[in-house]
Amino acid sequence: MAINTNFIRASTYKPNHLILIKYAIAIAVGLVIGKKVVPGNVMSIVQFAGIAICFWYGIKENYNKLFSVLPYVCYNEAYMRGFIKSFPYLALQYFFIFLFGYLFFKNISTKKAHTNAYLLMLVYGILEFIQSFFPDDPDLLRPIIVNSIALIVIIVWASFNQLTPVIIHKTLTNIKVASIYLASIVYVAHLDGGITYNTQSNFGSSNGLAPVQLSAYLGLGCILLLFSFMNAEERKFRLYNIALFAYSVTVMVLTFSRGGLYFLGIVLLLFFYFNRVQLGKYAKLLFLIPIGLGIFSYVRDQTGGAIVKRYERQDASNRGVLVLQGFRLFFEEPLLGVGTGNYATQVFLRKYYDRVSTAHNEFVRAAAEHGIWGLLCYWGFFIWIFRVIILRNGPNKEYSLYFLTLFCLIIIHNGLKISIQPLLMIMAIANPNTLLHKKKAYAKS
Repeated sequence: MAINTNFIRASTYKPNHLILIKYAIAIAVGLVIGKKVVPGNVMSIVQFAGIAICFWYGIKENYNKLFSVLPYVCYNEAYMRGFIKSFPYLALQYFFIFLFGYLFFKNISTKKAHTNAYLLMLVYGILEFIQSFFPDDPDLLRPIIVNSIALIVIIVWASFNQLTPVIIHKTLTNIKVASIYLASIVYVAHLDGGITYNTQSNFGSSNGLAPVQLSAYLGLGCILLLFSFMNAEERKFRLYNIALFAYSVTVMVLTFSRGGLYFLGIVLLLFFYFNRVQLGKYAKLLFLIPIGLGIFSYVRDQTGGAIVKRYERQDASNRGVLVLQGFRLFFEEPLLGVGTGNYATQVFLRKYYDRVSTAHNEFVRAAAEHGIWGLLCYWGFFIWIFRVIILRNGPNKEYSLYFLTLFCLIIIHNGLKISIQPLLMIMAIANPNTLLHKKKAYAKS
């Protein structure tokens, strides 16, 4: 049998019609939740229960079930942050720290790192901690520190562990279902109507949820649905996958946050590059032309043409200005930077910006707050891990590069700190040989 290089194909993965039932349930539950008729305390209990279940499966090292449940908990985070203010904002970040920290130390004597790039992130974590002793605004500090620790713990754990093809597929499948659940929550706003559209993303068109965060959540779901449409193993479900893709893209575009489409486009370009020899097999992508035109026509009519003006705008919500001012801080404080969490206040105090504002870009924040050491450690880690992935073989390299690129796009686009980012890092790093082994299995068969 010829070696199959389809996106993340594994012989153990057999799509069945149960997935359609899951999508139907996700849409129905999402629409109900989006109506905001479920009491906040009930949603809190559900989210706490989901985290507890994940923690239980995690300490038992039942990764099959852990990564089947975790995507739903992560995607529900968007709703919890938007509407359930009594629920701990950083609950999932603490979950990642405690669970994966425990798992790392539990197995440290029996595991060997498959990459040492994590060492740079450990040093970066020390920098974040030491330079946090004198914050300009302590309220800005805790989210930064907690998210940094969560990311570092995940990177360290992933550098010592390897996911199987079965776990990878279950994770990605449940991310797709969870993204449809979240898209349905957002779509309720458009069913109810009464939205005032302008040339900026707004909470009315996102049903009260953070539009920029939604661009990352829904962008990942759209990418996976598109790859499912092109996957030969899912040929029986192509119509369903393309319909769900169109639904998710439509909802994402209606939030007026442009990031999701940028993510989708860049990852798709990577896909074309890796499959440039086999582009003839992807003529099915021509179906996207009428679908894209249909989505554009619907969204244009739905928004009264405001969507066109939105994408004609050349600015990026002053993010370019914030990037420039970040490097200005770097050149003024090149050795140690301005200190952890102090970018936001320093750009205002030094009159570089008219208000307190975060960098909206983690690479810029690392340079501004930690100087040359931030460049060496934070930037250096990503250069190192990209090199590690590029040296991998076949579809394993392709798969890992998609998700590491998406992670970087998310932190460049708005410096987001949401729970799907640890998932992306796990899938990018914790599979050094998974797909390579599978490729050998195909060759032998």
